[in-house]
Amino acid sequence: MFEHVMQMGPMLVVAGLIVGWVAEAASHARGYGFVIDMVLGFVGSVVGGAIVWVLTPSDIGMLAMLLIGCGGAALTIAAQRGLWRSAKLGT
Repeated sequence: MFEHVMQMGPMLVVAGLIVGWVAEAASHARGYGFVIDMVLGFVGSVVGGAIVWVLTPSDIGMLAMLLIGCGGAALTIAAQRGLWRSAKLGT
């Protein structure tokens, strides 16, 4: 188990940081900051990857884990932007 975490963990970290960077770059300074996007991407990727890892067999590949991490990070950033914007506008 530890070996599997050591192999897949870096994929989740890389995925989260890539998605955080892309989210900040795509927002063209309308985002909430580089650090917030990177942290949210990292957290979403690790949490999403952990959930999938627990629910599926452990023979999932590195590319699949990278894509799962990207999906988790993207969902987290999208949810944060939707919730934060409504909280700021009071709607």
